Order: sequence, then C-alpha cells, then structure tokens
Amino acid sequence: MHELNVLEVLQPGLQTTVQDLGRPGYLADGIPPSGAFDGPALKLANLVVGNDVGDYVLVGTDPGAAGLEMLLAGPTLRALGSTVIAVTGADMQPRVNGEPVPMWTSIAVRAGDEIALGAARTGARTYLAVAGGIAVPPVLGSRATNVRAGIGGYAGRALQTRDVLAARPRRRRVEELAGRRIRRDRLPGYRPVLRVVLGPQDHLFTPESVRTFLDTAWRLSPISDRMGCRFVGPPLHFLPRPDHLVGQAGSDPSNIVDDAICVGSIQVPSGLEPIVMGVDGPSLGGYAKIATVISADLPALAQLRPGDSVRFCAVDSDEALEAHIAARSIGFPDFLEKK
Repeated sequence: MHELNVLEVLQPGLQTTVQDLGRPGYLADGIPPSGAFDGPALKLANLVVGNDVGDYVLVGTDPGAAGLEMLLAGPTLRALGSTVIAVTGADMQPRVNGEPVPMWTSIAVRAGDEIALGAARTGARTYLAVAGGIAVPPVLGSRATNVRAGIGGYAGRALQTRDVLAARPRRRRVEELAGRRIRRDRLPGYRPVLRVVLGPQDHLFTPESVRTFLDTAWRLSPISDRMGCRFVGPPLHFLPRPDHLVGQAGSDPSNIVDDAICVGSIQVPSGLEPIVMGVDGPSLGGYAKIATVISADLPALAQLRPGDSVRFCAVDSDEALEAHIAARSIGFPDFLEKK
C-alpha cells in the first residue's frame, strides 16, 4: 500500500511541527534528540489511532509514528480522505466542522472535514496523531523536526499554509479505530513541581543559593523554546573559584570548562535566570549546571506556559530511576478504555 495525502494546512497556527519521539544517540555529533517535548502525550495519541507508540523518549531506539506538535495556538486543517485522528496534551478546544470533539479519543473524519484547534486553555503543547502516522522522510532514523538545524519533519521547518501531509498505511479500518479512548485514570497530570537531581556542578554554588534554588517559585520567561526554558527569580551566587578554573574556563563566576549537556540540565549563566535545556538543546556548554530535571518530569516542563510558576524539588537518583521506569510504560495497551 502507498502513502496517501490526508491533511492540508489551511492555517498553520503559532508553530506546528512534525515530531516523533526523536533521534537520541547523536549528541556526540552535536545533534540533539528533538522529538515531542511531551513524549507521553504523543504516545497516547498514537495509541488510540492504532499507530506504533515507540519506546520512551531519549533512551529508546524506536521513535514511533510521527504526529503534529502544536504550540499555544493550533492550526486549521482539512481532511483529504477518510481517516482517524486523536488530539492529546494541552486543551486547544478541538473542533471538526465547528463541532467540539473530545480529546484523548480517536475521531473519524472524512474528505472535506475541517479540523480546527484554537488557543490552548491549559498547557502549552498539543499533539495530533493520524492513523498510519505522518509520512515524511526519516533523517538519522527519525522524522522529528529540528527547526533551528533545518532537518527532519516537513522540509525541516514548521508547517505553512497549503502544505499537504501524507500518512503511512493504517493497520485497521476506520470503523475499528474510531471511538477508542484513554482511560480516565491514565490521563496525565501536570504538576507545578519539577523533580531534579542536584549537580553536576551544584558544589560551585553557595549553600544558600542551592537552598534558594529549591525554595523559590520560579516563573517561566517568554524567552523560552524547545532549545531551553528560562526561569525568572532571584539571583544565585557562586563560591570563590580557584585561579586555574578562571584561567581555563573564563572570568564569569558561572564559567566551567565545556562539558556535556543532557536534556533537562539546568544552566545558570552569571547566576541569573536558570535555563532548563530542552529537546533541541546543545550538546556542550560552559556554564555551571546546578541540577537536572528528571526524564519523567520533562512533559510537565513542556506544558508550562510563559508566566507559569514552578518549583524544583530535589530527589536522589534511585527515585529518578523509579519514576523513569514508570513513565516508560506510558502507551501500553492497558491505557486504553475497554469497549
């Protein structure tokens, strides 16, 4: 069976990109994983439309089917044939032909139907999956878009008016897929608390500043994106540094000799406005990192809106691993409501 055109973009929204779970494994080459910032939301959208949900973002080798990630205000699309869609993540009040449709549920659409997503009422990022998965050429094993690098997705960019999206062949008939939904007790909850493991350079900060970091309600700056989420709050201070570090790394008290950065790392340039590295973040950096957001809480980070407040809560690596294992099970068949 061949790929079929399924969606036409009538209005692209603020930023709509094609994403799967990303391309981990290339940080050594300077290529971030990209992929859905809220990976579990995409996995659940794929689950209800019968697609491959993939493995857990950042560590798996299967990126799953590609869908659409929409930021703050969604697109208007026209269906070009009969298929099934699902919308998850932030509530953008989805409508088909002007009528509200439920989220976390598979919806049958026909050629000519208009699918509209508005401004997000809660959260920041919404995901739309289509049966079969969006068909774009894979780059380094993934269909994820990295807009800054211009690779992956639809021509390496956000969608534009008149773009046409194809889907890979779906595995089941529309009638079999329509009406599937995620169990209410398995819907994700996004808490205003991000768990972190302190380090690897928390020892460069004063003990009082580490406490301030954990005790403050930080506010997400509008100068945030998939590369990094910047938080506004009190300044953090550093301990005196040895001369050799000043000579090798630089005169700013936050400077370190460049080392690796993972998704969730929290840099604090000059002690001002901690920046949590996102899925399109760099692979190396020369600023001290006070902590790292655990992988299981990246979806909560992804759903923060500019101006939202959040606190950081320190946990140990055992708790982080336990949370990671639990999060990796999201998208298993038992998440579906039984008919």
